Amino acid sequence: MRDAFGRDISYLRLSVTRRCGFSCIYCADRDCPGSLAEELSLSEILRIAEVLSGMGITKVRLTGGEPLMRRDITEICRGLRDLPEVRTLALTTNGFRLAETARELREAGVSRINISIDTRNPAVFARITGTPGAEAVLSGIEAALSAGFEKVKINAVLLKGLNDDAASIRDLAELSQRYPLDVRFIELMPAGGTASSGREFFSSGAAVLRALPELQEEPEEPVSGVARLYRLPGAPGRIGIIAPVSQRFCGGCNRIRVTADGMLRPCLLSDREYRLRGLSAAEIRETAEKALRMKPGEHGLSQDGNDDHIRIRMQRIGG
Repeated sequence: MRDAFGRDISYLRLSVTRRCGFSCIYCADRDCPGSLAEELSLSEILRIAEVLSGMGITKVRLTGGEPLMRRDITEICRGLRDLPEVRTLALTTNGFRLAETARELREAGVSRINISIDTRNPAVFARITGTPGAEAVLSGIEAALSAGFEKVKINAVLLKGLNDDAASIRDLAELSQRYPLDVRFIELMPAGGTASSGREFFSSGAAVLRALPELQEEPEEPVSGVARLYRLPGAPGRIGIIAPVSQRFCGGCNRIRVTADGMLRPCLLSDREYRLRGLSAAEIRETAEKALRMKPGEHGLSQDGNDDHIRIRMQRIGG
């Protein structure tokens, strides 16, 4: 699939639920209002994914909400794994239930897993998520490493006044010194329901460079992702900075999103969506082709305030 700007679209982010169990202070779905009734069924998920994979999707990432809230999550994974065009199956989780399910997910075909944890401090974790679950998530990280996933990544949203100080950043970064995983610090995107919290809590990716001046930039990978990658000296893992606001990366976007109730969004941050639920395979294909023609060149978001402060240059340290 190719959009109007010539970008090859090969990556599907597939939300399987809006339910979560956490109530993060910056989340657009903070009260997790999703219900079982609105969620795509297993057969609906696989029909949509089969059509889209036949159009060029080769990577599928399962998201939510929290995908591990689905009782049939392993059946979903097995069905997607068996689609011949899907070469990479990934999953993003808050990690709360991961200790019990990591090995099962790996056996079901998930090769890459992203685990969201914004702080290792139990009190701050509870303040951010509304749940005293830091230890459970940390146990989930260890279980994921033991399960043998090809890639394990930690996602930490930078939040002004909560986890963007040097001590908090170094505490999370220490995981990359202990384990062969990526710790990725992400700028909060002020979109939709997060617009007000985005203005309140936004912290630039520059905070990571200030907190970790010894970082060494890694060479770019053949298949470039959205993170600028660094490494602490001698560490088995890496540090990533994802800066969609101060260093937007829309020009190389290869993604589309399908929501938990079956709406296709050509831009992950757009409210423009196209209904796929209940359509035949031919109609899904026709709708997807129409949606791709409407995929914007960039998301258009910016952080209110002093642009000079947040528009940092992600350049080689000391270069």
